[in-house]
Amino acid sequence: MKSYFCFNRIFAGVIILVLVVTCFFACSKSTESASPNANQADNLTINAAADQAIVSGIYDDLFGIALEVGAKNGMNQAGGRKANIDLTAKLGSCAVAEIDDVSAGQWPKVMLIKFGAQCADATGRVRAGNIQVTYSNFFYYPNATITIKPLSYTVNGIAVQGTKVITNLSSNSEYKYSAVINDGVLKLDTVTVSYKSNRTIKQTDGLSTLLDVTDDVFSIFGTDSLIYPNGTAAAITVGEADALERRIECPWFSKGKALVTVGNISANVNYGNGVCDDSASIDLGDKVKSIKLPK
Repeated sequence: MKSYFCFNRIFAGVIILVLVVTCFFACSKSTESASPNANQADNLTINAAADQAIVSGIYDDLFGIALEVGAKNGMNQAGGRKANIDLTAKLGSCAVAEIDDVSAGQWPKVMLIKFGAQCADATGRVRAGNIQVTYSNFFYYPNATITIKPLSYTVNGIAVQGTKVITNLSSNSEYKYSAVINDGVLKLDTVTVSYKSNRTIKQTDGLSTLLDVTDDVFSIFGTDSLIYPNGTAAAITVGEADALERRIECPWFSKGKALVTVGNISANVNYGNGVCDDSASIDLGDKVKSIKLPK
């Protein structure tokens, strides 16, 4: 009798052990089969976030170029006041600006900024080709627009296309602009991406020295989108609380966060806490990737 109960107890233990092992391997198999897909989706979003950092920086640079060259050539303020600034370090010694009509009160005016075959600035960023900037009026006038169009323009070999329209929305209490891009196209390595953007730009510093744009600081927020040739789309949101900070004296965003979403996966591009450098990080759950922003 005692032997019988011992046998039953051993037999029951063996069955339980078999069930536990079976369940373990079944769960492991399920986890293994799901993991590659999850990692693939995460990596796709992380890569899109890295692309967004490159694309956003290149198009933002167009605003900085127009603002600085406009100040130097008397296109920003009434009366055509020209800023005594040296843009050699910022744009390179080979950059040349030409205005189609210097007659007082005659608008619109078209300025062509020429970089030639290649023009390196102090950071090593190499621009080539031309940028056409059309002014409807002095840039600091409320409701004035500037339309920026790259013409055979490249940055570090990246071909840039599209039109960026900046509208002055300023009032007596603040300097503010809208910046819209509807037809942006860039070639990143072997992949050509389409880009749209609708952002608000607020000036947060340098307001007392409008002629000297080198001390200007801007807060930038809004929405963007990247579309890849295979139809994959990345939606980008920058909230006002996490606005990107762009100091004209700094070639990169130095602060703020951009939320990049592909499908149902989101990642943050974190530009730091105000230090001017070329580093940023991409955060997705427990995954963190450090990136270097392009020159």
